[in-house]
Amino acid sequence: MPDPNQSGRATLGLMEPSQTWPAVVFDIGGVLTTSEGGVPELSRVIGVEPERFAGPYWEYRTDYDRGTLPTEYWPLVAAELGLTWSDEELERIDLFDARRWSDLAPGRTELLTALQTGGVTTALLSNAPSSMARVVKASGWSAGFDHRIFSCDLGLIKPDAKIYQAVEDTLGRPGEQLVFFDDRPPNIEAARERGWQAHLWTGPEACCEVLISLGLPTP
Repeated sequence: MPDPNQSGRATLGLMEPSQTWPAVVFDIGGVLTTSEGGVPELSRVIGVEPERFAGPYWEYRTDYDRGTLPTEYWPLVAAELGLTWSDEELERIDLFDARRWSDLAPGRTELLTALQTGGVTTALLSNAPSSMARVVKASGWSAGFDHRIFSCDLGLIKPDAKIYQAVEDTLGRPGEQLVFFDDRPPNIEAARERGWQAHLWTGPEACCEVLISLGLPTP
């Protein structure tokens, strides 16, 4: 499966990936960036209590991550809240939601730099709507990844086995040659069922311990 978002690491002057090293695959929200919920921040933006906002925000999120448009998702959320948003308000809310992924959390830059300059193949695998995917693709921190794989582009979401198969096809590697970090146990379990070396994310320090055990470069 071709990857239209391949970054072209050779143009960055990086080392060629070692054929003996596994590839390292990262989730984004709650792993590379801060907590993915965003409910408290967004509820303040629209003036709704977090407890009231959380229900509709997540109720329609699965289809949004599969690729439905912002103009389909946000009106459903608004209707559940008894609100009506103009096109301008919808765009502002959607952009605020997406921009939460524009910056890495502390310690992540050093981790990724060590892997990528060391010649390790790296990839992103995230359940993400189109708006968030665009923000990540435009962010400087994502340029070093060999592959950036988003649920909205495939019409598939974790923990569907087909999305892991798509990653294997894109990277040209079997599951046992993939190391994966995600913050959700169901996604980890599904990856392990395909033979991936999958680990629940608990922080950069624990991640480095795993990488060191595999002989991979770390900060």
